[in-house]
Order: sequence, then C-alpha cells, then structure tokens
Amino acid sequence: MRIVFAIGTSTGGVGTHVHALARDLAAAGHEIGVIGPAATDEHFGFSLLPGVRFGVLELGTGIGASDAALVRRQRTLLRSFAPQIVHAHGFRAGLITLLTLRTLKTRPKFVLSLHNQASGQGLRGRVETRVETMLARGADLVLGASTDLVDRARELGAQTARFLPAAAPEVTQVSAEAAAATRAGLAEEFDFDPGALIVLAVGRVARQKNYPMLVRALARLGAGDRQGEIVALIAGAADDQVLADVRAQYAEAAAASAIPALHFLGPRDNVAELAAAADIYALTSVWEARALVLQEALMTGKAIVATATGGTAELVGDAGMLIDDDDDAAFAAAVAELAVDPARRAELGTRARARGAELPAEREVAEELAGLYTELVSAQVG
Repeated sequence: MRIVFAIGTSTGGVGTHVHALARDLAAAGHEIGVIGPAATDEHFGFSLLPGVRFGVLELGTGIGASDAALVRRQRTLLRSFAPQIVHAHGFRAGLITLLTLRTLKTRPKFVLSLHNQASGQGLRGRVETRVETMLARGADLVLGASTDLVDRARELGAQTARFLPAAAPEVTQVSAEAAAATRAGLAEEFDFDPGALIVLAVGRVARQKNYPMLVRALARLGAGDRQGEIVALIAGAADDQVLADVRAQYAEAAAASAIPALHFLGPRDNVAELAAAADIYALTSVWEARALVLQEALMTGKAIVATATGGTAELVGDAGMLIDDDDDAAFAAAVAELAVDPARRAELGTRARARGAELPAEREVAEELAGLYTELVSAQVG
C-alpha cells in the first residue's frame, strides 16, 4: 500500500509513534511518505528511514489565513505521493489534511489519530468542538490512543472509531551497577544523600503535566512526619513561563516551611538510567492518553504513583497507585506510604514489570494498523 502520514510539530510521544509506524510499515514493504514541519523531521529523522520519503509542510499551531497556502502545498505533496491512505495525527494535521482532501477529485482514504484531549475554554473551546466534530465526521476511520478519545469521536459522529495504542520503544535494560552509578552521580550533582528516596517525573514542564500539584504535595510531605530524605527530580524540556511559575511556587513553599528538594534536570538522553536509579515514578498530568514514559516505567518495573486520568487507569491497572486528578493530599500520602515501605515498592515494581510485559510492541501496533488499512482499501475497491 501507498501510505502518507501527516504530522505537526512534535518532540515527544506523537513523533515517536509516527516514526515507529513509518519505520515498521516501510520495512514490511509498504510505500511510506511523511508530511510535516522540517523541525519535526530534524528531531526524529523521518527522511533518514529506509524506504520513507519526507515532504516539508510547515504546520503552525493556530488557524489562520496561511492555512490556504498550507492546503495548496499539501495538495501538491499528495499528488506526488499518490497515496491510497492518508493518516493524520492530531487536530492540526487532521484539519489541514481534511481541507486538502476536499480539494482532490480522487480522494484517498482518510484516517485520523487522536492523541490528545481538546482542552480549550470559552470561545476557543467552542471552536475546538466544531473542529473535532468536522474531523470525526470527515474521517473514514478515527483511531484513539485511549478509549475516552474513541468514545468522544463516536459522540461527535465518527463513522468508525477504534482504539489503537501508541506503543513505547523497547526499554534499555540497565544493570544494578549502572543504576547505582547514576544515583551516585545525581546525589553529587544536586547535593543530596545517595540513600534518599528519589521520586522521578519525566515529561515536559508544561501546564498539562501539572507540576504545581507536585509542589503542593512536596509541601505536605515537608510538613508531615516522615523518615529519611525525599528528593523529587523532573527530567524534560520546559515551557519557559511554566518553568518560571513552578520554580516561584516551590521557592514560596520552601520559604514557608521545610520541604523535600526539587530539581529540574532539563532534557536528558539517559532516561532509562534515571528510571533505574529512582525509587518511585510519578505522573501528575491533568490528562494523558497513554503516556509513553508511563509505559517505560512499567517495563522498567518502577513503583508508580499517577493521576487516574484519560487512559492512565486502563494502562496501569493495579500495577501502581492511582490518585484523583490534582489531588496533592492523596499524592503526598502515597509517596509517604512508599517512602517507609520498601517491600510495598518492590511489590508494585513486580506488578509493573508484569504489566509492562503485556504491552504491545511497536511492530505489533504497526501490523494491527496495516490490517485496518487493508480493510479500508478493500472496502474502497469493493
């Protein structure tokens, strides 16, 4: 089959997912094209994949007058690719792709993957709902990375909506010696006791991740009775204003009373080593579909404390401690419990590893998707 993926600006999970799909489907003998911003290609290396062609389409984040030029550019690219399937990932790529397909005399099948929840309020929220509805009804197939996204698409009138997970890459196994060395290096770099309980969060410092809740929970831990030192680490790039706000919030809390240390590590290329060195993996997001970093934590065998939002509960099950969204008291209580109970941490780690072993691999997801494509193309021929 001839398949084109359309993707917007990405530095995280969506780009990782599309990269894996393009790689594995090309390896299976399909003709693959990817359309998206040059920066996305630079980050993920789509154009370096064997059998994959990349076309530059500088998708911005907002709807505007420039969209007409984007439609013309994408139409030219699609004519050169001549795809049977066009698969857009996300609202922005989906909107431009749908508008482009409406200008073609011979239209390929349109597949839309939803990876995030629309979160706008007021006028923006009403506009987002209209776009969501148009996309749900305009796609031949809508795929949701979590079942709540599938349910939402169906509510908005999707012809066919199905769940398709975004699988995490294979996790690098880290030896106990390497994990201990990473822990010692972090302790030296940030001046804490190597025996401290390390709570690790991996993810961009952005509003969706709700790190203010983590700060409030740390303040509760500082005020309560506990044994031993607790250190929180956040690894990931940052939105500058959000990072400044969280730092200011932490400084205010630290000035008021004792509080566990919080360190921002910035972007790191040794996340596997960080996870192996940590005692608890934390996810505080207001919403996640199926976070790749959480899947990696499961496969690594970490004790997990996470907010039960979006697809997180169905992903983790009983392999972690789940709390309500924005509930800093529950988060602090969970960490405090695990801090003094290494046997409980080990039990959760064993459950996590077992759950992680059940998760589909990237190649399995690509094979499932190829089957869905075949159904669409066969129906078109029929």
